[in-house]
Amino acid sequence: MDLSIGRQKASVAESNMVALVGPGTEFEGTLKAGSGQVCLNASFKGTATSDGTIFIEEQGDVAAELQARVVSIAGKLKGTAKATEKLEIRAHGVVLGDITTPVLVVEPGGYFDGHCHMPIPEAEKSPAPGESPRTITI
Repeated sequence: MDLSIGRQKASVAESNMVALVGPGTEFEGTLKAGSGQVCLNASFKGTATSDGTIFIEEQGDVAAELQARVVSIAGKLKGTAKATEKLEIRAHGVVLGDITTPVLVVEPGGYFDGHCHMPIPEAEKSPAPGESPRTITI
């Protein structure tokens, strides 16, 4: 069996998919996954956490609090998302809400309306001995 994740195809045996909520499905509640990929391509309301990746595919309509290593959005997210490594908003992705991530990628055509918090990496937080603190003005 082949499945499509974003623009990539993989067989179920090859993928590290741990949860798939497909088109035509409505799911409400709490979803917890260890490492691996969670693919939401349907209506989902609630909370989803993963030590791996959470994908919201093109037909995904999600109203939730998300937390994962990587969050990738090609559908719609209304809520909050915290990605410890990277958050990406794909070409037709829509994010309405607040996000926290050290790396934000927004492809052309992606839409974001909310607040973004980008924590400073630990290595850059405190200056080395003898250095003055970094000041960033925007």
